[in-house]
Amino acid sequence: MSDLWNKALTLLKDRMDPGQFESWIRPIRALADDGGHLLLEVPDDFSRQWIRDNLLDQIQDALWDTARQPVGIEFQIPGKARNAEAPVAPGPEEESPIRLVSRFTFETYLEGPTNQVAAAACRMAADRPGKAYNPLFLWGPVGVGKTHLLHAIAHRVRTEHPDLRVGYVTGEAYVNEVMTAIKNQRLDLLRHRYRSRYDLLLLDDVQYLHRKEFPQDEFFHTFNALYESGRQVVITSDRSPENLPDFSDRLRSRFQWGLAVEIPQPDEDLRIRILLQKARAEEMDLPIEAARVLAQHYRDSVRELEGALNRMTAHALIWKVPLSVDLARRIVTDSPGRKRTPVTAEFILRVVAEMHGLTIQDLKGARRHRAVSLPRQIGIYLIRKHTRASFPAIGHLLGGRSHSTIVAGLQALEKELAHDPSLEALIRDIEERLRL
Repeated sequence: MSDLWNKALTLLKDRMDPGQFESWIRPIRALADDGGHLLLEVPDDFSRQWIRDNLLDQIQDALWDTARQPVGIEFQIPGKARNAEAPVAPGPEEESPIRLVSRFTFETYLEGPTNQVAAAACRMAADRPGKAYNPLFLWGPVGVGKTHLLHAIAHRVRTEHPDLRVGYVTGEAYVNEVMTAIKNQRLDLLRHRYRSRYDLLLLDDVQYLHRKEFPQDEFFHTFNALYESGRQVVITSDRSPENLPDFSDRLRSRFQWGLAVEIPQPDEDLRIRILLQKARAEEMDLPIEAARVLAQHYRDSVRELEGALNRMTAHALIWKVPLSVDLARRIVTDSPGRKRTPVTAEFILRVVAEMHGLTIQDLKGARRHRAVSLPRQIGIYLIRKHTRASFPAIGHLLGGRSHSTIVAGLQALEKELAHDPSLEALIRDIEERLRL
């Protein structure tokens, strides 16, 4: 058996649940080891897929900690020819842990006078990565489409430049990755991933790095490594580079080396088009005059505008009436004391999943990776806070988890909230999206 795999097994045994280790890891046999690539035999197709979906990150971490370099993995089933599947490339893949939202493309991004420059700059950065507007810094309030544009860049690059490797991460997730890497003494793995693997790095909501000196320092050096080698960096924020609080001067200055573009709130015409597009996506027939009533009243926040449409469609479904100008006016003139349509647990999960680039099934699944477990904990927290769902009911909703698992998840998040302002800000953003 491979000496490399033997050492990795020792680490995995210490780090994993004993039952899981015995069931899934122990049966694996190392068939070949050329130093930078391992051929591993697994019992059957089901085992291969389950290990790839649920344990691959842990296996790669153990191999890195053993070899101190990226190690490729290929799984083989007894009796089947080698190369029956694509091998897993060395090191963390850019598609994991964060997934792109399929509908966030340039084709579905609605443009108007307020966002045309930003959209054009993003298309140029996607068409000529590293050569046009590098770095590209997009800033503006919540809900103006910054995340949509980042995902659109990633989709375009993957289509037009399939040889380039794309990395996408939120500011909150990046801070967590850095702190976890410090705790587990794996900073070299993190640095390799961000500074060596990616040809294009997309960082969403950089403001979450405020007051985080070490993550800022790490990103400063990552930025330098990417920029100096001609690789594209695109960053979004809720404010301009010079107004980022508690950021080092050297990092703020680098954000302005390329092009910084503001995306303000959309004008009335664009607000109407946003409403009509959202209604079509939900297969609702929204009259343009009804959309105009909402657009004229809700001017300060796209999220508030979309929330008004959500309330309008909810009332239409409950009262069994069509969307109309009269219903729009009723929503607009609704008194502050009037009882809102209650937010459901399923709706909370859907919004949390969408804002993290996941699906509801991801939150209900078995994956324990931080990029899934944290959104899952946020969903538990918000459901418990804003609905009357019991712990067993939440556990049932999240794939049949036990009462104690839900309580533990809630306690873990509340403990983290006590000392992490960026997490608190993230939850406020989600609550704003939920109209809470």
